[in-house]
Amino acid sequence: MSEAIENIASDLRRRSLEVPNRTGVIYEDGRSLTFAQWEDGARVFAGVLASLGVTRGRRVALYLQNSLELATALFGCWKIGAVPVTLSVMYNADELAASLDKTMPVALVTHGSKVDVVSSVRGLCTSVEWVDRVVAMPEPDGTAPTASTIAKPYASLVASSTPVVDIVTPTEDDEGTILFTGGTTGMPKAVTVTHAGTRNSLRTLARVSKRGVEGPYEAVPDDVSPNLLALPLFHSGGQQALLFALHVGRSIVIMERFRVQTLQRLVAEHAIDNLFLMPTMLYDIVHAKDRVALDSVRSVLIAGQALDPTLKQDFESGWKIPIFSNYGSTEIGHVAGWTSADLKAGRWTPGPVGRIYDGVDIEIRNDDGAPVAPGESGEIWVKNGNTKGYVDGATTETESLIVDGWVASGDVGYVQGDRLLYLVGRKRDMIKTGGFQVWPQEIEQVLRRHEAVADVAVVGVDDPRMGEIPKAFVVLDPGATSDRETLSENLIAFCKDKLAHFKCIREIEYIDELPRSEAGKVQRGELVARARAAS
Repeated sequence: MSEAIENIASDLRRRSLEVPNRTGVIYEDGRSLTFAQWEDGARVFAGVLASLGVTRGRRVALYLQNSLELATALFGCWKIGAVPVTLSVMYNADELAASLDKTMPVALVTHGSKVDVVSSVRGLCTSVEWVDRVVAMPEPDGTAPTASTIAKPYASLVASSTPVVDIVTPTEDDEGTILFTGGTTGMPKAVTVTHAGTRNSLRTLARVSKRGVEGPYEAVPDDVSPNLLALPLFHSGGQQALLFALHVGRSIVIMERFRVQTLQRLVAEHAIDNLFLMPTMLYDIVHAKDRVALDSVRSVLIAGQALDPTLKQDFESGWKIPIFSNYGSTEIGHVAGWTSADLKAGRWTPGPVGRIYDGVDIEIRNDDGAPVAPGESGEIWVKNGNTKGYVDGATTETESLIVDGWVASGDVGYVQGDRLLYLVGRKRDMIKTGGFQVWPQEIEQVLRRHEAVADVAVVGVDDPRMGEIPKAFVVLDPGATSDRETLSENLIAFCKDKLAHFKCIREIEYIDELPRSEAGKVQRGELVARARAAS
């Protein structure tokens, strides 16, 4: 029999009992809930789901923007053991239909303004169990939904349901949430993450931030500033940021979506002392038209993808705020990183993404699946404890993700010294040219140092002689010369001067903006398709 595990929702209940009248969650427009009100809202939402016939283990699609309603709905699902499937409100009808068919929820909750999109999806879906359980929530600003023939207004459901006070105790294998990965090629994959895996990830990161002290943790003093949630809650980083604040006893401020000016305002209003950002968000801060004031911020944590060293240097030199990295993903949880404690103790060193966290087991393996010697590069594998696999309709594809309890990260790296983890690149992004292995990230880091380059992505394109050659898609700096032919010659020469000849770009295409996922990752698959179409 599986061991009992703490429910993901347990930290909210703990805070509602410990500091019930303290503000727990604040929306960007100033509206807020105390911890007790937040917990009560989760109980009400759980009661609504129960009245619709949603039971333990069934999935609920949350097609909602970052909001107080979404923060409440998540905990309402977890409370009764239902599995939230968080979907981006930017999905169009086809994307929404594909996501619903992949995850097969029994109910769908959305804002009133999105009901028309949901209505158009019904004819596109093969999964239909959710159709009679569509719930219309208020807009992020609190505006009540308009009347609809296909959606039940949340307020009327509340009036006819009974709040759920108890909290389900999950087992080790119980699904906790389903998250879509921000893949760089193809369609995003749906990853099922367990209650146990989520709790373990929170404990790992909290233990590092608390310098080895194990939880449970008391609420921080009342005068400690809240954390700021800048990432979307459909993203694993966004959910982890929300849950981490609760886990270590902090309140949290929620942004509807990332905007530089809103970030600046909220940092000033709430004296935010730390930021958790994606590299694209940091890029927007550094390249904002007017300098972004971050006077109260003492550190920035970056996750989601590799951070360009030039961008890191530009921010740290301009704002005098240290940047720390956290390596992990939806599939593998938190694996390695740096903290302010490492900086103070003199352990920090440039180059590695961080030290592998205590309690995390990894192996570096070659293409045959065999472990390599220390210092040699290979794919990073992590001992599983976070996920059950990929979801595809009625099945969970553990075989494509988990092998003998180990999860393939898809990242290539190596370990040196005292468990220091270095990243080389994404395995599927590697370019094989003339028998040599070339990593796009290395070329990109060089090209970003050229004054004419504002942003760049490198992909491999087919070549009859070399197999593949590196091609750069370049976003130009506004001040760059308009003579593209001369500029291309200069960029290729610049590359040849700093890299081995086989790593140098052979083609350049200028582009107004790089295609990115909602999580901020460059969609390399789109660029490869564009390059093939052009050739």
